[in-house]
Amino acid sequence: MLGVGIGILVALVIFGLPIWIALAVSAIFLTIFFMDMPTLSVPMTMFGSIDSFVLLAVPFFLLAGNIMAYCGPARYIYDAVDSFVGHIKGGMAFTTVVTCMVYAAITGSTTATLAGVAALSTPPMLRAGYSREFIAGLLSVSSTLGQMIPPSIIMILYGALAQQNAGTLFIAGIVPGVMIGLALGITGMLLSRNSQRDVEARQGWGKRGSATLKALPALIMPIIVLGGIYGGVFTPTEAAAVACIYGLLISMVIYRKITWHNFYHEAVRGAVANSSMIFLLVAAALLFTSPLAFARLPQEVAAWTIDAGLTPMQLVLAITLLWLIMGMFLDPLPIMYLTVPVVLPALIAADVNLIYMNVILVLSMQIAQVTPPFGISLYVTAGIMGVPIFKVVRACLPFLGVLMVCLVVLLAFPQISLFLPELMSK
Repeated sequence: MLGVGIGILVALVIFGLPIWIALAVSAIFLTIFFMDMPTLSVPMTMFGSIDSFVLLAVPFFLLAGNIMAYCGPARYIYDAVDSFVGHIKGGMAFTTVVTCMVYAAITGSTTATLAGVAALSTPPMLRAGYSREFIAGLLSVSSTLGQMIPPSIIMILYGALAQQNAGTLFIAGIVPGVMIGLALGITGMLLSRNSQRDVEARQGWGKRGSATLKALPALIMPIIVLGGIYGGVFTPTEAAAVACIYGLLISMVIYRKITWHNFYHEAVRGAVANSSMIFLLVAAALLFTSPLAFARLPQEVAAWTIDAGLTPMQLVLAITLLWLIMGMFLDPLPIMYLTVPVVLPALIAADVNLIYMNVILVLSMQIAQVTPPFGISLYVTAGIMGVPIFKVVRACLPFLGVLMVCLVVLLAFPQISLFLPELMSK
């Protein structure tokens, strides 16, 4: 019966139904016919799975990011970064990646980062001679930094699944996020040196200071969020609410770019739509994992791992390979909610550090978003940039190679991920 339920899931996904519907339908079948539970347990389980104080951080961070993206502050971040490197050959590519890094630290969302930075960087890069195809590939990969650099939506959800403190997970992503961002920025600069037709004039320190000062209120937001969390002032959920209030205040008082249209129709409605999508996926995925737990599948996986004599690193490599393969066909959230509850007991039994595993998961999900044939970031970028999907894929390949190299480095050297959390614990 469990096999039939999984077969229903696979069939519905193949037929093109939204993943949350496929998960919910197969989970309802298994709940009734495999677990022999009453139908009333279905809505109770789904509601209970999202009835969480920790998960409240998701809509708040999405709203804060949309306010920064659509209501004015983000424009000045791009200008500040560009004032320092815009005069270098390939510097605008580096500017775009760094802006994505800062955006990631504000929004925690790949889609918000992609939409916001694309609107800022595409016109000047096209004027400077960059091809639309190259810009699309650069943006598609760089926008995924929103998953690694805190605050990260995926880290919040992983923390709820693995019972890990979101603040600790956030700080573990800082060094890997900066490392990956710099690697992508340098790669973009090197690849585009010969394609950039026009180079901006070097700006003096006065103009650089002025541009930085204008961007400073927006740049302070990550400091307030992370500083408040690590200083014990507020929880990650409270930090997300504070970020909303702060973003709204600077948009109204300092930048004065906020209007009813960009606040309500773009920021608020966008956050509501994305939050609804995430919570539907979370509720459906956790409903689907209940029959798996009932069948003791996680315990069976842990027992098999012990019997097979896998070392901790072999187990980590096997799970990472599974994530990369699934990433070719599924979005990050379904992958995480389908696999983490199953492999978690095996990871605990093998004494694998769950904070380190969080970083590996996040980078694997970054790769999943730009992996053909179904990488979601590829399709979103193609729609925003008006570039055929096969050209976006081709332009992504060098940057996808950089992500793979970074994944190997993080797998080989866990201390890159664990250095800051261990330092904070002392």
